[in-house]
Amino acid sequence: MPSEIPRLVDELVTQMESGSAPAYRTAMKRLADTARAGGPESLTAAVEALAPLLPGLGGDFAMTAVLAGACVEWGASPMALAEVLPRRASEAMMLNEVVPEFWDKAARGRPLPEPVSAGYHELARTLTRLTRWRRGVDKNTMTRIAMSWFDMEDWLKALITVMADTDFRAAVPGDVKAELCDHAAAVAHRSQRAAWVGALAAVLDDEPLVVIDSRTRRGYALTMSGVGDNGQLHILLADRLVGDPGRGLVAGDRPARSWVEAATDGDPHLGPGDPATRAFRLFDGHGTYVSPEGVPADIEPLDGTRVLVLHPPNGNYALGIGRVFEHMTPALRLDRILAADETQHWLARLAPAVENDLMAD
Repeated sequence: MPSEIPRLVDELVTQMESGSAPAYRTAMKRLADTARAGGPESLTAAVEALAPLLPGLGGDFAMTAVLAGACVEWGASPMALAEVLPRRASEAMMLNEVVPEFWDKAARGRPLPEPVSAGYHELARTLTRLTRWRRGVDKNTMTRIAMSWFDMEDWLKALITVMADTDFRAAVPGDVKAELCDHAAAVAHRSQRAAWVGALAAVLDDEPLVVIDSRTRRGYALTMSGVGDNGQLHILLADRLVGDPGRGLVAGDRPARSWVEAATDGDPHLGPGDPATRAFRLFDGHGTYVSPEGVPADIEPLDGTRVLVLHPPNGNYALGIGRVFEHMTPALRLDRILAADETQHWLARLAPAVENDLMAD
């Protein structure tokens, strides 16, 4: 570990223990500047030293997690955070969910403070009154609940940064991802970052995908990773599958290069002058329409495999953005064109497309 990093992390801990917000911010800046100047090795060392601190932090000191996320953006490996940051962010959302209910019971009609740190002490004092009669919730727990009203966004901001990394997502246990999805859904109505965390936790990696062309009754086996939404999937599918029918590909117009770049590693924003138009409508193996606004995890598996059926597009459905998560690199690999007997296996199991969804036009 680069020699300066442990000393600067110790200094940061000392300032957190002192309770001095200005001294804490100064220590954070020193650590950030030194780590960044030292390159990836120093940045990774800083992340590794900060990771064990995160479970016990809250309130203003949750900014430590934001610093760890910034180090990842600057070139650090995120892997030291895989065991701690998703669980801590999940906890913050879980606690944040109950704040309005607890406040209503304790505050006697007063408005809930805005989630900025200036209102923390009022919220904490009010909620800790509940510990006098609410069995099983002690003062420390109630304090942590109060802090979640103000620090949740910091935990989510850091997690969004690292969840864009394929190896990091692979290191997060499935049960933790499920908890992230559940807790994010509970608070997404008041936090856009929570909605993004839920979507990232649901991202499929190394996921087999079978695609059937309804017109030619040909089939394709693909593998999907890091696709953030079905709009992005539309563009990538067209790029992989549309081509020469004589070579077994799907007839149609190839997507513009700018659309594919927006869906992979270019500027994700296409703008009103160059919207992507879908090459087909998608239905799953059960006949349900697959909306571009959804995510691949919503595609209901058929016999354990996600299956998509291509139908003609029926008009120009425009997509103004190529991908939702700018720093998450997708992969959609065409593994092979299915043999006739494999395609027939799937065709025999497909339910007819139910075209009663207005958005399926």
